Amino acid sequence: MRSHHNKIRKCLQDHPDGRTVAELVECTSISADVLRQTLETCFGVYVDRWEGPRRGQWAAVWCVASVPENCPRPE
Repeated sequence: MRSHHNKIRKCLQDHPDGRTVAELVECTSISADVLRQTLETCFGVYVDRWEGPRRGQWAAVWCVASVPENCPRPE
């Protein structure tokens, strides 16, 4: 199975305020079930907040942690 991590990270980087799973599906064309599973294992992504409720459901808003370019690597 091909990893979708880079595609998800790119979509989240392009939307720094975050995206819900439904918005990520539109952005990446990855099915919602696969997207949810991938988000759980994707390095550097996290739930920033919750939106809703809509029809009784809360939606997680996912964001990506960015590493500054000038961040020195430990020696």
